[in-house]
Amino acid sequence: MTTIHWRTFLRSPLDNATKFFKHVRTIVLVKSNDLLELAVFEFDTTIYPADQFMWKWNERNNLEGYEKPSNLHKFTWQPHGSQFTIIENVPKDRLALRIKQPPKLDSNAILKALKFNSSWIEILK
Repeated sequence: MTTIHWRTFLRSPLDNATKFFKHVRTIVLVKSNDLLELAVFEFDTTIYPADQFMWKWNERNNLEGYEKPSNLHKFTWQPHGSQFTIIENVPKDRLALRIKQPPKLDSNAILKALKFNSSWIEILK
């Protein structure tokens, strides 16, 4: 087993990961708003050279990256939320799941089944 110090990944995550691992994959989880439908897919992690993209600010002050040859929107950076999004098409062969809405649980019945005692919790302030 190879041990890798976490600081190694902070310098250049993908470059450092490929030094230790032959295959570096990205796994994507897509969730519906109600969390009852999910899709999962993965692909080889890619290095995107910045000079192959055009960058411009949108009306919401987010920085967007477009592929130079195709003008395809590929990235959005939201500096106010510190979020960087890589836009990917969801493949048809993704794993798709639908979860049946579980019934609401009776919190009192659960606490009784656990034999809850109020001494388990101490209110500090």
